[in-house]
Amino acid sequence: MDTNTAAVDRPPRQRAPESARGSGASWHSPVWVPAAVHRLSPPAFPAERMLLVVDGRDTGRAWVPGTVRTVRVGRDVTGSALSWSTYLGGLRETGRGPRGIVFDLPATTSAERAADLVLPVLRAACCSTSPDPLHLAFLATGRARPELAAALGAVAQVAGAEDGRLHAVSVRVEILPAWARDPFHVACAELALPRPGLAEVRHTAAGREIRVLRAHRHPRGTAAPSGLRPGGRYLVGGGGLGERLALRLVAELGARVVLFGPGPGAGPEQDDNRLLRVPGRPCQYADARGAVQAARHAFGGLDGVLHCPSGGELRPLARQSTAVARETLADAVSGAAHLDRATAALPLDFFALVTDAAPYQAPAGASVPAAVARALHSIAATRARLAAAGSRYGASVAVCRPGDTDRLGALADALGSGRGAGCAPAPRAA
Repeated sequence: MDTNTAAVDRPPRQRAPESARGSGASWHSPVWVPAAVHRLSPPAFPAERMLLVVDGRDTGRAWVPGTVRTVRVGRDVTGSALSWSTYLGGLRETGRGPRGIVFDLPATTSAERAADLVLPVLRAACCSTSPDPLHLAFLATGRARPELAAALGAVAQVAGAEDGRLHAVSVRVEILPAWARDPFHVACAELALPRPGLAEVRHTAAGREIRVLRAHRHPRGTAAPSGLRPGGRYLVGGGGLGERLALRLVAELGARVVLFGPGPGAGPEQDDNRLLRVPGRPCQYADARGAVQAARHAFGGLDGVLHCPSGGELRPLARQSTAVARETLADAVSGAAHLDRATAALPLDFFALVTDAAPYQAPAGASVPAAVARALHSIAATRARLAAAGSRYGASVAVCRPGDTDRLGALADALGSGRGAGCAPAPRAA
Protein backbone atom coordinates (compact mmCIF):
# COMPACT_ATOMS: atom_id res chain seq x y z
CA MET A 1 0.00 0.00 0.00
CA ASP A 2 1.08 3.53 -0.72
CA THR A 3 2.52 4.86 2.53
CA ASN A 4 1.76 8.37 1.34
CA THR A 5 -1.94 7.63 1.59
CA ALA A 6 -3.60 7.93 4.95
CA ALA A 7 -7.24 8.06 3.96
CA VAL A 8 -9.17 4.83 4.25
CA ASP A 9 -12.62 4.25 2.81
CA ARG A 10 -15.01 1.44 3.54
CA PRO A 11 -17.47 1.51 0.62
CA PRO A 12 -21.22 1.69 1.30
CA ARG A 13 -23.19 -1.54 1.79
CA GLN A 14 -20.03 -3.52 2.57
CA ARG A 15 -20.19 -3.19 6.31
CA ALA A 16 -19.30 -6.36 8.19
CA PRO A 17 -22.03 -7.95 10.31
CA GLU A 18 -21.85 -7.61 14.07
CA SER A 19 -20.69 -11.22 14.37
CA ALA A 20 -17.63 -10.45 12.26
CA ARG A 21 -16.52 -7.38 14.22
CA GLY A 22 -13.61 -9.14 15.86
CA SER A 23 -12.37 -11.04 12.80
CA GLY A 24 -11.64 -8.22 10.38
CA ALA A 25 -13.52 -6.31 7.68
CA SER A 26 -13.02 -5.32 4.06
CA TRP A 27 -11.57 -1.87 3.47
CA HIS A 28 -10.36 -0.01 0.40
CA SER A 29 -7.43 2.39 0.25
CA PRO A 30 -6.78 4.80 -2.62
CA VAL A 31 -3.24 4.28 -3.92
CA TRP A 32 -1.15 5.60 -6.80
CA VAL A 33 0.16 3.02 -9.28
CA PRO A 34 2.52 3.47 -12.25
CA ALA A 35 0.80 3.85 -15.62
CA ALA A 36 2.01 3.78 -19.19
CA VAL A 37 4.07 6.77 -20.29
CA HIS A 38 2.66 8.73 -23.20
CA ARG A 39 4.26 8.26 -26.58
CA LEU A 40 4.73 11.34 -28.71
CA SER A 41 1.67 11.52 -30.92
CA PRO A 42 -0.56 14.08 -32.65
CA PRO A 43 -2.85 15.98 -30.26
CA ALA A 44 -6.31 14.57 -29.60
CA PHE A 45 -7.99 17.63 -31.13
CA PRO A 46 -6.77 20.44 -33.39
CA ALA A 47 -5.84 23.66 -31.58
CA GLU A 48 -8.84 25.51 -33.02
CA ARG A 49 -11.19 23.02 -31.29
CA MET A 50 -9.56 23.46 -27.87
CA LEU A 51 -10.18 26.02 -25.12
CA LEU A 52 -7.91 26.93 -22.23
CA VAL A 53 -9.86 28.36 -19.27
CA VAL A 54 -7.85 30.54 -16.89
CA ASP A 55 -8.69 32.67 -13.88
CA GLY A 56 -8.96 36.28 -14.97
CA ARG A 57 -7.60 37.31 -11.57
CA ASP A 58 -4.29 35.55 -12.27
CA THR A 59 -1.97 38.01 -13.98
CA GLY A 60 1.30 36.17 -13.40
CA ARG A 61 0.97 32.86 -15.27
CA ALA A 62 4.18 30.86 -15.35
CA TRP A 63 3.67 29.21 -18.74
CA VAL A 64 2.06 30.02 -22.09
CA PRO A 65 0.48 27.24 -24.17
CA GLY A 66 1.12 28.70 -27.61
CA THR A 67 -1.74 29.73 -29.87
CA VAL A 68 -4.65 27.92 -28.24
CA ARG A 69 -7.76 30.03 -27.63
CA THR A 70 -7.77 31.27 -24.02
CA VAL A 71 -10.88 32.24 -22.07
CA ARG A 72 -10.34 34.41 -18.99
CA VAL A 73 -13.05 34.00 -16.38
CA GLY A 74 -14.11 37.42 -15.16
CA ARG A 75 -13.03 39.06 -18.40
CA ASP A 76 -14.15 37.11 -21.47
CA VAL A 77 -17.02 35.48 -19.58
CA THR A 78 -18.57 36.51 -16.29
CA GLY A 79 -18.21 33.03 -14.82
CA SER A 80 -21.93 32.23 -14.60
CA ALA A 81 -23.52 29.19 -16.26
CA LEU A 82 -25.61 31.54 -18.41
CA SER A 83 -22.56 33.42 -19.69
CA TRP A 84 -20.88 30.12 -20.53
CA SER A 85 -23.97 28.82 -22.31
CA THR A 86 -24.03 31.97 -24.43
CA TYR A 87 -20.31 31.80 -25.17
CA LEU A 88 -20.25 28.10 -26.09
CA GLY A 89 -23.47 28.41 -28.09
CA GLY A 90 -21.95 31.21 -30.15
CA LEU A 91 -18.91 29.07 -30.94
CA ARG A 92 -21.08 26.14 -32.01
CA GLU A 93 -23.18 28.35 -34.29
CA THR A 94 -20.03 29.34 -36.20
CA GLY A 95 -18.76 25.76 -36.39
CA ARG A 96 -16.05 26.36 -33.79
CA GLY A 97 -17.58 24.52 -30.85
CA PRO A 98 -14.84 23.10 -28.61
CA ARG A 99 -14.10 19.39 -28.50
CA GLY A 100 -11.83 19.77 -25.49
CA ILE A 101 -11.50 22.23 -22.59
CA VAL A 102 -8.51 22.49 -20.25
CA PHE A 103 -8.89 24.38 -16.97
CA ASP A 104 -5.63 25.91 -15.73
CA LEU A 105 -5.61 25.63 -11.92
CA PRO A 106 -2.22 26.47 -10.39
CA ALA A 107 -1.29 25.30 -6.91
CA THR A 108 -2.38 28.62 -5.43
CA THR A 109 -6.02 27.91 -6.35
CA SER A 110 -8.30 27.13 -3.42
CA ALA A 111 -10.99 24.46 -3.70
CA GLU A 112 -13.71 27.10 -3.47
CA ARG A 113 -12.16 29.20 -6.26
CA ALA A 114 -11.90 26.07 -8.40
CA ALA A 115 -15.67 25.66 -7.94
CA ASP A 116 -16.15 29.18 -9.32
CA LEU A 117 -14.12 28.28 -12.42
CA VAL A 118 -15.28 24.73 -13.12
CA LEU A 119 -18.90 24.25 -12.02
CA PRO A 120 -20.53 26.90 -14.27
CA VAL A 121 -18.96 25.29 -17.37
CA LEU A 122 -20.16 21.84 -16.31
CA ARG A 123 -23.63 23.17 -15.65
CA ALA A 124 -23.73 24.82 -19.07
CA ALA A 125 -22.49 21.62 -20.74
CA CYS A 126 -25.08 19.46 -18.97
CA CYS A 127 -27.87 21.83 -19.98
CA SER A 128 -26.70 22.01 -23.60
CA THR A 129 -28.75 20.29 -26.31
CA SER A 130 -25.64 19.55 -28.38
CA PRO A 131 -25.13 15.80 -28.90
CA ASP A 132 -21.37 16.20 -29.31
CA PRO A 133 -19.07 14.77 -26.63
CA LEU A 134 -16.93 17.18 -24.64
CA HIS A 135 -13.55 16.29 -23.16
CA LEU A 136 -12.40 18.22 -20.08
CA ALA A 137 -9.11 18.22 -18.20
CA PHE A 138 -8.82 19.88 -14.79
CA LEU A 139 -5.13 20.76 -14.82
CA ALA A 140 -3.62 21.35 -11.36
CA THR A 141 -0.01 22.47 -11.57
CA GLY A 142 2.54 22.59 -8.76
CA ARG A 143 3.12 20.59 -5.59
CA ALA A 144 1.02 22.56 -3.10
CA ARG A 145 -2.56 21.68 -2.19
CA PRO A 146 -2.85 18.10 -3.53
CA GLU A 147 -6.41 18.15 -2.16
CA LEU A 148 -7.37 20.38 -5.13
CA ALA A 149 -6.63 17.69 -7.72
CA ALA A 150 -8.30 15.10 -5.50
CA ALA A 151 -11.52 17.11 -5.26
CA LEU A 152 -11.51 17.70 -9.01
CA GLY A 153 -11.08 13.98 -9.60
CA ALA A 154 -14.35 13.39 -7.79
CA VAL A 155 -16.08 16.07 -9.86
CA ALA A 156 -14.69 14.53 -13.05
CA GLN A 157 -15.86 11.07 -12.04
CA VAL A 158 -19.38 12.28 -11.21
CA ALA A 159 -19.63 14.38 -14.39
CA GLY A 160 -19.15 11.27 -16.50
CA ALA A 161 -21.72 9.37 -14.43
CA GLU A 162 -24.31 12.11 -14.90
CA ASP A 163 -23.83 12.91 -18.57
CA GLY A 164 -22.42 10.45 -21.08
CA ARG A 165 -21.27 13.30 -23.30
CA LEU A 166 -18.74 14.47 -20.69
CA HIS A 167 -15.32 12.84 -20.46
CA ALA A 168 -13.44 14.56 -17.62
CA VAL A 169 -10.19 13.87 -15.82
CA SER A 170 -8.13 15.55 -13.09
CA VAL A 171 -4.48 15.95 -14.15
CA ARG A 172 -1.87 16.98 -11.60
CA VAL A 173 1.52 18.04 -12.95
CA GLU A 174 4.13 18.36 -10.22
CA ILE A 175 7.06 17.86 -12.59
CA LEU A 176 6.84 18.43 -16.33
CA PRO A 177 7.58 15.19 -18.25
CA ALA A 178 10.55 15.31 -20.61
CA TRP A 179 8.33 14.76 -23.66
CA ALA A 180 5.98 17.67 -22.89
CA ARG A 181 6.30 21.29 -23.98
CA ASP A 182 4.19 22.67 -21.12
CA PRO A 183 1.42 21.54 -18.73
CA PHE A 184 -1.22 22.20 -21.39
CA HIS A 185 0.54 19.65 -23.61
CA VAL A 186 0.29 17.10 -20.79
CA ALA A 187 -3.43 17.77 -20.36
CA CYS A 188 -4.07 17.40 -24.08
CA ALA A 189 -2.22 14.09 -24.08
CA GLU A 190 -4.44 12.85 -21.24
CA LEU A 191 -7.55 13.75 -23.23
CA ALA A 192 -6.38 11.35 -25.94
CA LEU A 193 -6.44 8.42 -23.52
CA PRO A 194 -9.27 6.52 -21.82
CA ARG A 195 -10.13 8.12 -18.50
CA PRO A 196 -8.89 6.21 -15.42
CA GLY A 197 -11.68 4.77 -13.30
CA LEU A 198 -11.19 7.26 -10.47
CA ALA A 199 -10.50 10.09 -12.95
CA GLU A 200 -7.17 11.09 -11.36
CA VAL A 201 -3.73 11.20 -13.01
CA ARG A 202 -0.53 12.74 -11.70
CA HIS A 203 2.95 13.37 -13.12
CA THR A 204 5.77 13.42 -10.56
CA ALA A 205 9.45 12.54 -10.38
CA ALA A 206 8.31 8.90 -10.35
CA GLY A 207 6.59 9.34 -13.73
CA ARG A 208 2.94 9.03 -14.69
CA GLU A 209 0.62 7.46 -12.11
CA ILE A 210 -3.11 6.87 -11.83
CA ARG A 211 -5.29 6.52 -8.74
CA VAL A 212 -6.88 3.13 -8.01
CA LEU A 213 -8.59 1.47 -5.06
CA ARG A 214 -6.86 -1.45 -3.37
CA ALA A 215 -8.84 -3.80 -1.15
CA HIS A 216 -7.38 -5.08 2.10
CA ARG A 217 -8.53 -6.34 5.44
CA HIS A 218 -8.04 -4.58 8.72
CA PRO A 219 -8.72 -6.22 12.10
CA ARG A 220 -11.52 -4.74 14.11
CA GLY A 221 -11.86 -5.22 17.82
CA THR A 222 -14.64 -4.73 20.35
CA ALA A 223 -12.56 -2.96 22.97
CA ALA A 224 -13.09 0.59 24.18
CA PRO A 225 -12.78 3.24 21.47
CA SER A 226 -9.15 3.40 20.35
CA GLY A 227 -7.62 6.85 20.55
CA LEU A 228 -10.53 8.27 22.56
CA ARG A 229 -9.71 8.97 26.20
CA PRO A 230 -12.19 8.99 29.06
CA GLY A 231 -12.24 12.62 30.11
CA GLY A 232 -10.33 13.59 26.95
CA ARG A 233 -10.26 17.13 25.57
CA TYR A 234 -11.58 17.47 22.03
CA LEU A 235 -12.35 20.13 19.48
CA VAL A 236 -15.31 19.12 17.31
CA GLY A 237 -16.18 21.22 14.28
CA GLY A 238 -19.25 21.03 12.08
CA GLY A 239 -23.03 21.12 12.11
CA GLY A 240 -25.48 18.36 12.96
CA LEU A 241 -23.05 15.46 12.79
CA GLY A 242 -20.48 17.36 14.83
CA GLU A 243 -23.03 18.17 17.52
CA ARG A 244 -24.14 14.52 17.77
CA LEU A 245 -20.53 13.39 18.14
CA ALA A 246 -19.82 16.08 20.72
CA LEU A 247 -22.81 15.08 22.85
CA ARG A 248 -21.82 11.40 22.69
CA LEU A 249 -18.25 12.18 23.69
CA VAL A 250 -19.53 14.06 26.73
CA ALA A 251 -22.18 11.49 27.68
CA GLU A 252 -20.27 8.26 27.04
CA LEU A 253 -16.67 9.22 27.82
CA GLY A 254 -17.07 12.19 30.13
CA ALA A 255 -15.03 14.13 27.59
CA ARG A 256 -14.54 17.89 27.62
CA VAL A 257 -15.49 19.28 24.23
CA VAL A 258 -15.36 22.55 22.35
CA LEU A 259 -18.08 22.49 19.67
CA PHE A 260 -16.98 24.87 16.92
CA GLY A 261 -19.19 26.03 14.06
CA PRO A 262 -21.95 28.39 12.96
CA GLY A 263 -24.17 29.42 15.83
CA PRO A 264 -26.41 32.25 17.00
CA GLY A 265 -24.13 33.43 19.78
CA ALA A 266 -21.58 36.22 19.50
CA GLY A 267 -19.12 34.45 21.79
CA PRO A 268 -18.42 31.18 23.60
CA GLU A 269 -21.35 29.58 25.44
CA GLN A 270 -20.84 27.05 28.24
CA ASP A 271 -23.61 24.39 28.16
CA ASP A 272 -22.14 22.70 31.23
CA ASN A 273 -18.70 22.09 32.62
CA ARG A 274 -17.85 19.78 29.72
CA LEU A 275 -19.31 21.33 26.56
CA LEU A 276 -18.24 24.76 25.33
CA ARG A 277 -19.87 26.12 22.17
CA VAL A 278 -17.70 28.52 20.16
CA PRO A 279 -19.42 30.11 17.14
CA GLY A 280 -17.41 30.74 13.99
CA ARG A 281 -16.63 29.66 10.44
CA PRO A 282 -13.88 27.08 9.89
CA CYS A 283 -13.04 28.75 6.57
CA GLN A 284 -11.83 31.79 8.53
CA TYR A 285 -8.41 31.10 10.02
CA ALA A 286 -8.95 33.63 12.81
CA ASP A 287 -12.09 31.76 13.88
CA ALA A 288 -10.36 28.37 13.77
CA ARG A 289 -7.42 29.67 15.79
CA GLY A 290 -9.83 31.27 18.26
CA ALA A 291 -11.63 27.97 18.82
CA VAL A 292 -8.32 26.22 19.51
CA GLN A 293 -7.32 28.95 21.94
CA ALA A 294 -10.70 28.70 23.67
CA ALA A 295 -10.20 24.95 24.14
CA ARG A 296 -6.71 25.42 25.56
CA HIS A 297 -7.93 28.14 27.91
CA ALA A 298 -10.96 26.17 29.11
CA PHE A 299 -9.43 22.69 29.34
CA GLY A 300 -5.67 23.27 29.46
CA GLY A 301 -4.99 21.64 26.09
CA LEU A 302 -6.37 19.34 23.40
CA ASP A 303 -6.14 15.58 22.83
CA GLY A 304 -7.86 15.38 19.46
CA VAL A 305 -9.66 17.19 16.66
CA LEU A 306 -12.75 16.00 14.79
CA HIS A 307 -13.69 18.17 11.81
CA CYS A 308 -17.20 17.17 10.66
CA PRO A 309 -18.25 19.48 7.83
CA SER A 310 -21.37 19.13 5.77
CA GLY A 311 -20.73 17.64 2.36
CA GLY A 312 -23.68 19.44 0.82
CA GLU A 313 -26.79 18.05 -0.84
CA LEU A 314 -27.02 15.49 -3.61
CA ARG A 315 -27.74 17.65 -6.65
CA PRO A 316 -27.11 17.09 -10.38
CA LEU A 317 -24.54 19.35 -11.99
CA ALA A 318 -27.26 20.84 -14.19
CA ARG A 319 -28.88 22.25 -11.02
CA GLN A 320 -25.78 22.78 -8.86
CA SER A 321 -25.51 26.23 -7.30
CA THR A 322 -21.95 27.48 -7.56
CA ALA A 323 -22.44 29.77 -4.55
CA VAL A 324 -23.64 26.91 -2.34
CA ALA A 325 -20.87 24.61 -3.55
CA ARG A 326 -18.30 27.32 -2.90
CA GLU A 327 -19.47 27.81 0.68
CA THR A 328 -19.55 24.07 1.34
CA LEU A 329 -16.03 23.56 0.01
CA ALA A 330 -14.72 26.58 1.91
CA ASP A 331 -15.95 25.34 5.30
CA ALA A 332 -14.92 21.74 4.63
CA VAL A 333 -11.60 21.94 2.80
CA SER A 334 -10.18 25.31 3.82
CA GLY A 335 -11.59 24.68 7.31
CA ALA A 336 -9.63 21.44 7.62
CA ALA A 337 -6.44 23.17 6.52
CA HIS A 338 -7.00 26.01 9.01
CA LEU A 339 -7.63 23.63 11.92
CA ASP A 340 -4.51 21.65 11.01
CA ARG A 341 -2.45 24.85 10.94
CA ALA A 342 -3.91 26.08 14.23
CA THR A 343 -3.10 22.77 16.01
CA ALA A 344 0.22 22.00 14.30
CA ALA A 345 2.29 22.35 17.50
CA LEU A 346 -0.14 20.53 19.82
CA PRO A 347 0.61 16.93 20.94
CA LEU A 348 -2.66 15.48 19.64
CA ASP A 349 -3.63 11.81 19.77
CA PHE A 350 -5.44 12.15 16.44
CA PHE A 351 -6.71 14.57 13.82
CA ALA A 352 -9.88 13.15 12.22
CA LEU A 353 -11.82 14.47 9.23
CA VAL A 354 -15.35 13.08 9.20
CA THR A 355 -17.68 13.20 6.17
CA ASP A 356 -21.05 11.71 5.33
CA ALA A 357 -20.20 10.75 1.74
CA ALA A 358 -17.98 8.14 0.11
CA PRO A 359 -15.27 9.77 -1.99
CA TYR A 360 -14.43 7.00 -4.45
CA GLN A 361 -17.82 5.47 -5.20
CA ALA A 362 -19.14 8.75 -6.63
CA PRO A 363 -22.71 8.37 -7.95
CA ALA A 364 -24.65 10.83 -10.08
CA GLY A 365 -25.59 13.93 -8.10
CA ALA A 366 -22.73 13.61 -5.61
CA SER A 367 -20.20 15.96 -7.18
CA VAL A 368 -19.80 18.31 -4.21
CA PRO A 369 -20.12 15.71 -1.38
CA ALA A 370 -17.63 13.43 -3.15
CA ALA A 371 -15.26 16.35 -3.81
CA VAL A 372 -15.35 17.27 -0.11
CA ALA A 373 -14.71 13.69 0.99
CA ARG A 374 -11.86 13.11 -1.48
CA ALA A 375 -10.21 16.43 -0.62
CA LEU A 376 -10.33 15.61 3.10
CA HIS A 377 -8.77 12.22 2.40
CA SER A 378 -5.93 14.02 0.64
CA ILE A 379 -5.47 16.43 3.56
CA ALA A 380 -5.31 13.47 5.96
CA ALA A 381 -2.65 11.85 3.78
CA THR A 382 -0.61 15.06 3.67
CA ARG A 383 -0.84 15.46 7.43
CA ALA A 384 0.26 11.84 7.92
CA ARG A 385 3.43 12.55 5.94
CA LEU A 386 4.07 15.61 8.09
CA ALA A 387 3.56 13.51 11.23
CA ALA A 388 6.03 10.92 9.95
CA ALA A 389 8.52 13.76 9.43
CA GLY A 390 7.97 15.00 13.00
CA SER A 391 6.11 18.24 12.29
CA ARG A 392 2.68 17.01 13.43
CA TYR A 393 1.46 14.81 16.28
CA GLY A 394 -0.99 11.94 16.32
CA ALA A 395 -2.82 9.79 13.80
CA SER A 396 -4.37 11.40 10.74
CA VAL A 397 -7.51 9.82 9.35
CA ALA A 398 -10.41 10.60 7.06
CA VAL A 399 -13.65 8.90 8.06
CA CYS A 400 -16.50 8.36 5.62
CA ARG A 401 -19.19 6.14 7.05
CA PRO A 402 -22.58 7.48 6.04
CA GLY A 403 -25.16 7.14 8.75
CA ASP A 404 -23.16 5.76 11.66
CA THR A 405 -20.21 8.08 12.24
CA ASP A 406 -21.97 9.50 15.29
CA ARG A 407 -21.42 6.17 17.06
CA LEU A 408 -18.18 6.14 19.01
CA GLY A 409 -17.55 2.51 18.11
CA ALA A 410 -17.59 3.32 14.41
CA LEU A 411 -15.30 6.27 15.02
CA ALA A 412 -12.90 4.05 16.98
CA ASP A 413 -12.78 1.56 14.09
CA ALA A 414 -11.92 4.37 11.70
CA LEU A 415 -9.20 5.75 13.96
CA GLY A 416 -7.68 2.29 14.19
CA SER A 417 -7.80 1.83 10.43
CA GLY A 418 -6.10 5.18 9.95
CA ARG A 419 -3.10 4.00 11.90
CA GLY A 420 -3.06 0.89 9.76
CA ALA A 421 -2.96 2.97 6.60
CA GLY A 422 0.35 4.66 7.11
CA CYS A 423 -0.70 7.15 9.78
CA ALA A 424 2.05 6.38 12.23
CA PRO A 425 1.97 8.93 15.05
CA ALA A 426 4.97 11.17 15.48
CA PRO A 427 6.73 11.07 18.86
CA ARG A 428 4.86 12.98 21.51
CA ALA A 429 6.40 16.04 23.03
CA ALA A 430 8.22 15.47 26.27
